[in-house]
Amino acid sequence: MATRGRSGLGLLLPLALLACAEPERVERVVLVSIDTLRADHVGCYGAEAAETPTLDALAARGVRFETAISPAPLTLTSHATLFTGLDPPRHGARHNGYFSLRDEIPTLAEAMHGGGFATAAFVSAFVLDARFGLARGFDLYDDRIGLYGSRRLVVGVESRPANVTVDAALSWLDTAPPRFLLWLHLFDPHAEYEPPEPYATRFRGRLYDGEVAFADAELGRLLARIDEKWGARGTLVLATSDHGESLGEHGEPTHSLGVYDATQRVPLLLAGPGLPRGRVLHEPLARLADVTPTLLALAGLPALEGIDGESLLPALGPGAAPRSAWVETLAPQLDFGWSPLLGVRTATHKYVRAPRPELYDLLTDPGERMNRAEQEPRLVAELDAFVTARAAGSIAPAQRTVTAEERARLEALGYAVSAAPSALATPLGVVGGPDPKDELPRLTPLFEAMSLLALDRPHEALARLAPFGPLGFDLEVLRGRAALGAGDFALARAAAARAFALSRQPAALVLLGLLAEAEGAPERASHAYQEALGLDAEDAAAQVGLARLAEAAGRRDEARRGYRAARELPIPDAEAFWRLAALEIEDGSFDAARALLAQLPQPEVRKPAAAARLARAELSAGRPELARTRVEGALRSFPESPELKRLAEQLNAAERTRRPR
Repeated sequence: MATRGRSGLGLLLPLALLACAEPERVERVVLVSIDTLRADHVGCYGAEAAETPTLDALAARGVRFETAISPAPLTLTSHATLFTGLDPPRHGARHNGYFSLRDEIPTLAEAMHGGGFATAAFVSAFVLDARFGLARGFDLYDDRIGLYGSRRLVVGVESRPANVTVDAALSWLDTAPPRFLLWLHLFDPHAEYEPPEPYATRFRGRLYDGEVAFADAELGRLLARIDEKWGARGTLVLATSDHGESLGEHGEPTHSLGVYDATQRVPLLLAGPGLPRGRVLHEPLARLADVTPTLLALAGLPALEGIDGESLLPALGPGAAPRSAWVETLAPQLDFGWSPLLGVRTATHKYVRAPRPELYDLLTDPGERMNRAEQEPRLVAELDAFVTARAAGSIAPAQRTVTAEERARLEALGYAVSAAPSALATPLGVVGGPDPKDELPRLTPLFEAMSLLALDRPHEALARLAPFGPLGFDLEVLRGRAALGAGDFALARAAAARAFALSRQPAALVLLGLLAEAEGAPERASHAYQEALGLDAEDAAAQVGLARLAEAAGRRDEARRGYRAARELPIPDAEAFWRLAALEIEDGSFDAARALLAQLPQPEVRKPAAAARLARAELSAGRPELARTRVEGALRSFPESPELKRLAEQLNAAERTRRPR
């Protein structure tokens, strides 16, 4: 339903809340989204083993919505709904990386900025980078991830830990005006689950919950500073999540490929001026699309016209009307060529339009185990009509596609981008093809391939990928890197070309550059890296690639400048640090090298390429024992690395020749 006409605190709050005195004015709005947070892993939602005192305190002094529904198990998609009040078919940002929010769609930040609020955002993952459209309306949009994302797997999300993001927000608060909108996004509960100490020890065996506890503690640190500076009065806090986590339910280890409540039911807490304390609303259900109209109403600002969400404030009064929530995921279609899933979640039922439709009675089957679609055809037809009507409003997504000029330039370099087949057997968002619930068991080899490639075992990784046909962008890049490492240059080239045809992202061009380097074609490699920088001037991997080419050609000063430039980017590349350190070692500047390496997580220094390059630098500097130490340490983590094993043999041979006979 559209939210139109009057808005504002005095018009929408129940009269009982206004009887005592003039409402306290909202001066500060703190919007918190904790990524991948299931509602049932938060203390105030009944998780007895949870350690979430900050969220629990918000519930105690505000309103807790028992059932809040995310529209999609995807970070960009759900946040776009959060900030526009539109369901994904109407805002078009329907998957991470592929799409961005259209410029003409109004956002919460724009509305609050226009209403006199200073606006600042601090996000923790690259999928919310400014290029994807959510920065509009923010005076400050801090999306500098830094080196922290380098700890992720081969296919993962560059991100920074909660304490680093909160530190950035606290720095802004030091000089912030008293009237503001602050959006804080914390990524930590997202896989891989790597909470810092003491959470890693305290939650051994429950690392996801350790990540949740860490994020909660860091949120507490932020809210304490706000209270310390301005007092509790006048601050409105809304805390929620973009989606949950399957944790193995329905055969899915994480999220994105299903729309069950494990990933779609999220916490939603609201505390601040004019709101009751300790109130729990069991109905109606809330939706992320309702966040923008609710915050604008509480701030006394006009509603956005024609949106799908509605203010939640009338739900605080008697007789609130029931609501239905849109749910979808296009990840199965875009990542694997399977069918997308579209559906609706009501207070009592979940319906999923799939090749084999699904219907669940959530009152008797909250775990969504018994599909009743065949037993209740009338209800299926009714809910499917809702899906049809909502999907009919779909807009064309703002997709970053390959232009004809770019395609021509790449083809002139030998990259047959136009020859790559389409990933979509059916139109975008149209149900049809393999059913994700049938295909999920096939994913085990894919996860194995990711781990094997991270362990520098490309031949084995490629073997695991052999049964898979065409894949989505990230997974085609994964296939290309495995093929490159295994020496199958033709497959690497095909995978890179296919990836770039799917989505206009620089990672595919960087892969083409790496391939050209392996083939001994530095000029082609340089062109590929330059094309990547043309798409994204801040792509650190492309910048490092150009510097690496300069180093290989003996242009060491140029290489140094390139590595230093890559270090200063919002998401730097660890390779820039250790390659620059290797140059310092070769020049005898050992203190400078140590300072560079100290900035890297130790796992980065032990990766085969880094350890091998640094060991060669130590040999060049006349320090063979340090070279051996580096190689042996790396081999403990990567015992099957061909490069490390070759270098170890060379070191052994050199030592044998030095021994007196």
